Amino acid sequence: MVDSVVLRLLGERWRVDLSAYSDPVALLGRVRELWTRVVDEAMEGEDVCFRPVPEGEDVPSTLHPRIADRADGSFPYAFSRAITQAVIERRAGSALLLHAAGLASEDGRRGVVLVASSGTGKSTAARHLGQQLGYLSDELMMIDEREELQGLTKPISLIVPDFPGGKDESSPDALGLGPTPIAPPRLAAMVCLSRADEAVEPRFDAISLHELIAEVVPQTSSLWRVDRPLQRLAEAAQRGGGPFRLSYAEIADAEPLVHGLLDADRSPDGVREWSEHRPSEQERWRENEGAGAVFDGDFDDDVVISRAPWTDAIEQDGEVSVLAGASFTRVAGIAATIWLCCAHPRTVAELGDVLAREHGPHPDAVPLIQAALQELSARRLVSAAVAEAAQ
Repeated sequence: MVDSVVLRLLGERWRVDLSAYSDPVALLGRVRELWTRVVDEAMEGEDVCFRPVPEGEDVPSTLHPRIADRADGSFPYAFSRAITQAVIERRAGSALLLHAAGLASEDGRRGVVLVASSGTGKSTAARHLGQQLGYLSDELMMIDEREELQGLTKPISLIVPDFPGGKDESSPDALGLGPTPIAPPRLAAMVCLSRADEAVEPRFDAISLHELIAEVVPQTSSLWRVDRPLQRLAEAAQRGGGPFRLSYAEIADAEPLVHGLLDADRSPDGVREWSEHRPSEQERWRENEGAGAVFDGDFDDDVVISRAPWTDAIEQDGEVSVLAGASFTRVAGIAATIWLCCAHPRTVAELGDVLAREHGPHPDAVPLIQAALQELSARRLVSAAVAEAAQ
């Protein structure tokens, strides 16, 4: 078909149909040029049909994304954004989806994932580091249950002042980026990027598991739909000796560090040093049940405290990271102790006894417990009921 092209995106074949546009042949020619590494010439059958329409078309917008029919050079970036979002929606829940750049070792067997929020260096990192390494993506990486990597191997999107749409697209081949492996590489490391404004020597900063999870969770898509989501993130974070953050001023200067992450002779990964707290089927957070109400009564001694439904949780070093649907919370101090010991319902009086044993007596124990319970309730991490109602 002259008005369509098939692209291989995260393991599926997407037929891009631009027949709704005034000059589909010209637009498809540009798409083929920019997305050449994932063009499937077989053109027989597809898993998904992606059919954007120009603005003003009388079709359901939920079925067809709208991309303006413009000849000013803005279409490729608008197309890239639209199909990236469509791929995310399609694959949500099937694996870890990270807003990240991805690079592969020269033999294509190992890959590194560089996580960062939009506009903070992913595309620049892919463009510079990809000169010596294999290119996987500058925007979206998928880590499956075997910790194999697939990237959305798209054109590099770079900010161009005064350019229509704000960014221009360049194909990986035009930029001279390294080859994209045919077989998915294994995850060697997952790193958070931290670009500094001032001149600093590039370095790896060791960070806690909770810090890394807190940075990575906002850069995921539909994380709660993945089985054991926080455990999967934690396992990925420790690969290559992590968790750590890559701090740098110029990403090109960090090339030796990234090469080192892909070195097959690196020391083996460490032993898992966190505790997993998975909900039972009855305790599991469910999207159609909402977040639950905040307790508006007084936390008297006979009030019974229970954990509110959650998706996944990790405990390490006296702190707990909890995911409940899309809501992520880090809990420390006596609030963490309360959440942990409420695996079984406890009265406020019983919690006071537990906290005294765990943390020692405190002259302000009562107001501190009350404040912690109020905070946990406000974050919908615990539920509360008077004893009579709980029986």
